[in-house]
Amino acid sequence: MERRSERRLVSCVFIDIVGSTDMGQRLGPERMQRLLSDSFREISAIATAAGGTIEKYIGDEVFVLFGAPAAHSDDVLRALRVAESSVRWASTSPNPVSIRVGIETGEALVDLEAVGERQKMAVGACVNIAARLMTQADPNMIVVGPTTHAAADRSAEFESLGPLELKGLGPVPAWRLKSLTGDHDGQLPLVGRESELGKLRAAFDRAAGGRAALALLAGPPGIGKTRIVEEFARSVADDATVLEARCRPGTEVGSSPLRQLLANADPERVPPAVAHSAGLRSDARLLALSSGDRRTEIQSAWHDYLAGLSRERPVVICLEDLHWAESELVRLIDRLTLASGLQLIVVATTRPEFPGMPLLRPSDDRLFMELQPLDPASAGALARAAGARDVDVARAEGHPLFIVELARARGPAGAPLPVTVQAAISARLDELLPAERELLQSSSVIGETFDVQGAALLAQRDPSEVAGTLGRLAHLRYVHPVNGHFRFHHALVHDIAYGRLPIGTRLRLHAQYAREGLRSDDVETLAHHWWQALGPDDAAWVWEGDPEREAMRLDGLRAHLAAGHNLADRLAFDRTTEIFGRALKLAASPVEAAQVEEAFGLACARNAKGDAATAHRLRAIELYREAGASPPVSLYADTLDLPVFNWGYFQRMRSFEEIAGLIDEGISNARQRSDPANLLRLLVQRGVFMNDGDVLPEISRLLEGGADLSTRADALWRLALVHFSVTEDLNRALSALDLAFNLAAAGGGFNLPEALMWRSSAYFHAGDLARADADADRLLEIGHTMSPHTRQHGMGSKARVLLGRGDWRGVIEQSDNLRALVRENPDDTFCLVGANLMAYGAMAEIIEGGSAPEDLEAIVLRCIPESTATRAAALHLPLVMSSRDADVDEARRAYARETPIFDRNSIWDLTETHWAIAYAVREQWKELEPLLARLDARAGRGARFAGALAIALRQEMAAAHGGPQPRHELLRKLGYDGVSQLISYRVH
Repeated sequence: MERRSERRLVSCVFIDIVGSTDMGQRLGPERMQRLLSDSFREISAIATAAGGTIEKYIGDEVFVLFGAPAAHSDDVLRALRVAESSVRWASTSPNPVSIRVGIETGEALVDLEAVGERQKMAVGACVNIAARLMTQADPNMIVVGPTTHAAADRSAEFESLGPLELKGLGPVPAWRLKSLTGDHDGQLPLVGRESELGKLRAAFDRAAGGRAALALLAGPPGIGKTRIVEEFARSVADDATVLEARCRPGTEVGSSPLRQLLANADPERVPPAVAHSAGLRSDARLLALSSGDRRTEIQSAWHDYLAGLSRERPVVICLEDLHWAESELVRLIDRLTLASGLQLIVVATTRPEFPGMPLLRPSDDRLFMELQPLDPASAGALARAAGARDVDVARAEGHPLFIVELARARGPAGAPLPVTVQAAISARLDELLPAERELLQSSSVIGETFDVQGAALLAQRDPSEVAGTLGRLAHLRYVHPVNGHFRFHHALVHDIAYGRLPIGTRLRLHAQYAREGLRSDDVETLAHHWWQALGPDDAAWVWEGDPEREAMRLDGLRAHLAAGHNLADRLAFDRTTEIFGRALKLAASPVEAAQVEEAFGLACARNAKGDAATAHRLRAIELYREAGASPPVSLYADTLDLPVFNWGYFQRMRSFEEIAGLIDEGISNARQRSDPANLLRLLVQRGVFMNDGDVLPEISRLLEGGADLSTRADALWRLALVHFSVTEDLNRALSALDLAFNLAAAGGGFNLPEALMWRSSAYFHAGDLARADADADRLLEIGHTMSPHTRQHGMGSKARVLLGRGDWRGVIEQSDNLRALVRENPDDTFCLVGANLMAYGAMAEIIEGGSAPEDLEAIVLRCIPESTATRAAALHLPLVMSSRDADVDEARRAYARETPIFDRNSIWDLTETHWAIAYAVREQWKELEPLLARLDARAGRGARFAGALAIALRQEMAAAHGGPQPRHELLRKLGYDGVSQLISYRVH
C-alpha cells in the first residue's frame, strides 16, 4: 500500500495562541519563544495523554489529530476534552494566555508512516474546516463543525453560532462548546429476545402442519436480527432441513440467493426451471416464453422442488438482508409462503425501510417483527457476556452492536459509549497488528465473504500464512468461517475496513481481483469488480496514463454485457437495468454503445417492457448509423416483434407509419446483406402488420431455398397469422404451423403456449374439433404453471371448442374460471381471447335460458381496455342475443382489413362467425348474403367449418322464406352442435 495510507474517520483539533504578535512585541522574542514552547509542550501533553497525535506545528498554532494512527471508540469526545482542558490550562497557568480552538470530524486520507514527522499526515475537507473554524473563534472559545456536533450532541452542551462564512469553503454551520456532560471467546448468549424466538417457534410448528409461513425480522444494522435467526435455526436443526442464503447490494463473491439455497443439492437433480432461476444453467425453453409465463413456471418449479424436499421434514429457509433482494425473489417468496400447502417457513432479516414490502400479499401466516433495543437488564447481561467489567449500558440505548463492540474494545473501565458504530469498530480494527488490519482491508475488496486464495492474492502473501492469520482473526471475532470461506463478523466491519482503503489502492485491487481472482464465466461478479475499478469518478486520475486501461475497459464492457444477459434471463430486471446503465458508461464508441443498447432492448423485451425495449433498440439503430455502420438485420426483426405480435406489452404504441417504415428498412437491409432467416421474420412481420399478401411469394422462395431456419420456429407459426388475416388460407396456415412444430421438436427456439393457441384456432376453423380440443387441453395443462395471461389463452381456446360442440355448462365454467383469474390478478394484463371467452359465457347463459352476466362489459373492458373496436366486436353477439344495442360501427372496424392488427378481432374470429350468427339471430338475411360468399371462399382454402356454416345459414334463410326446416347436417356431422343451436336462436 502507498506508504500505508488509509482513509480514516478523524477528529481534527486546531489550537491557536491568540495575540502572539502583540505579546511578542511586549515580551521580546526570547520570552515569547519560551512562552510558546511552554504552551505547546503543555497542550501537547494534554493531547497525547488523551490519545491524540500532534500532526504539526504551524507558527503559533498546533494541529492535533484523533483517529489516527490508532482509533478510539470515543475520539470525538477525546477531542472535545483536550480542547476544554487546553482552554482551562491556558487561562489558569502561571503565565496565562488566551487560545482559540476549531474542531471538526470527518474522513481524511492519513499517511500512517508520517507519524513523528509532523508534516502532511492528514488530508481532507474536515482538516480545512477545523482550521477555518479556529480563525472564527473568540479568545478561549471552542468552535465545532456539524459532524462533531452531531456526534457529541448527547454528551455535551452547545450553543449554535449559525452558519459561519469560512474562507474558500462558504457557509458552514457551527456551534460553541459550552461544557461536556458527563475478549470474549465463543458465541455470545442471546438475551432479551425470548418473545421473538417464541413467535418463530410457533410459526414453525404451524408450517410443519402444512401452513407455510414468512417471518420478517426488521431493524437497523446491529440490532440483533442475524443473531435471532441463528438461534432459531439451531433450535430447529434436528427437526427440519435448514437452508441459508443472503442478499447483497450489487454482486460480490458468492452467488445469487437462490443459488446459495441449492449449495448442497445435486445439480443433476435440480429441475431445469429451478436451475435456470438460480443461474446454474440456462433453459432455452424458458427463454422462449414471455416474461410472465417464465416467472410463473419458475415459481411453480420452486414450489414443486420444495414440496419434494419437505416430504420427510419441514424446510426452514434463513434469508439475510432481504432489503437488498431483487423484486423477483420477493415475488417468489410471496408465492411459496401464501397458502401454498408447503411445510415451509422463510425467516428473513431486513431493514425497516424494506422496499419489497408491497410485493408481499397480506395473510395470517405473515409474521412481521420490528426489533426494539434491549431493556436495561438484558443490555447489562449482554455487556457482561461480551467481557465488559464496567459498562454504562444505559447510554448504549439497548443497541446490541454498540454494547458488544464497546465491551470488545477493551477500553478502561467507565469508558464512554462509542458515539457511532463506525467509531466502535474502528477502535477494534486498530487493536490489530498492521499486517492483520491490512489483510482485512484488502480482503474487503472481494466482499463480505471471501476465500483464502482471494485474500492471499490481494494481500500478496502466501496462502498458508493468510490462512493462519484468518484463523486468528476468526478467534478474535473479526471474521468467522462459512463453508470453506470467511465472512466479516458484521457488514459494518466490512464497510469500515473497505472504506479505509485509499481510492487508488481500492480501484487497483478491484482490477487485480477481476483479472486474476475470478473465473471467466463468473460474469456478474466480474462486472461488479470491473465497475468498482473503472466506474467511479476518481477512476480518471487513478488510471491516467496506464497502458492497461483500454484492455481493462474492454474486459469490463464484455463482463457487463454477459451479466446483463444472465440477469435478464432470470427476470432480475432491477439489476439488469443497473448493469446495462453501467455498460453504457463503459462504452467508448457509438458501435459499442449500440451493442449495449441492443442487449438492453432484449432484456426489456424479455421482461414484457415494450416501450423501453423499443426505445433502446431504436437508439441502437441510430448509434450504428452515427458510426457509419449498417445496423444488424436481426436488430430490425427483434425491434419489430413486439409492436407486431405483442402489442399488449406497450403503454404507448408507436405510430403505424413508424413501424411500417422500420419494416421496410429492415427488409431492404436483409436483402442487401443476404440474411434469409431474418428476411423471413421481417416479411412475416410486414404481412401481419400491413395485411400484405404480396410478401408470400418471397416467403415461399425462402422456405424452398433451404435457408437455415433451425432457430426460427417462432417465425413460422407467426407466418400462420399472415394466412389467418391476409390470405385466409387455412391449408397454408396449418402447413406453416406443422413446419414450426417440427422445427421445435428438433430443438428450435419456440414459444409453445402461443403456437398451441394459434394451432387450436386453425384446427377449429378447419373443421377438426378433435385436434383443436387436444391442443386446447395441452395448453391448459402447461398453462397451469404459467402467467394469468397464458392461462387465459388456454381457457379461451377450450371454451371455443366447447361452444362449438354445445357444451354450455363447460363454456360457463371456463368463463367463471376467467372471471376468478381476472379478480385474483389485478395487476396482470389480458387480451381479446379473454374478452371473447366472456362473450362465449354470456351466449351460453342465454342459450340455457338465462341472461348475460351483469359484469360482462366490465370484464371485457378489463381484458382489452385500449381497443374500443375489439371490445365492441367481442360484445356484439351477446348484446344482439340480449336484444340490446351494440356499437355496430366499431365492431365492423375490428374486422376491416385496413384496421391495424392491434385493433382486429378477426385475428381470433377468422370466419366471421360472430357476425354470421348475429345476422341469423336478427334475421338480417340481406346483410348476410355478402358474408356467405366470403364463407364459401374460405371453405375453398381449407376452412371446412366455414363451408358447413354457410350451408346451415342458407338453410335458415330458406326456412325464413317458407322452405323446409333446417337440419344443419354437415355442421352437426363435423361436431358443431353448439354453433347449430346458436344460428337457430331468434331474438323475441
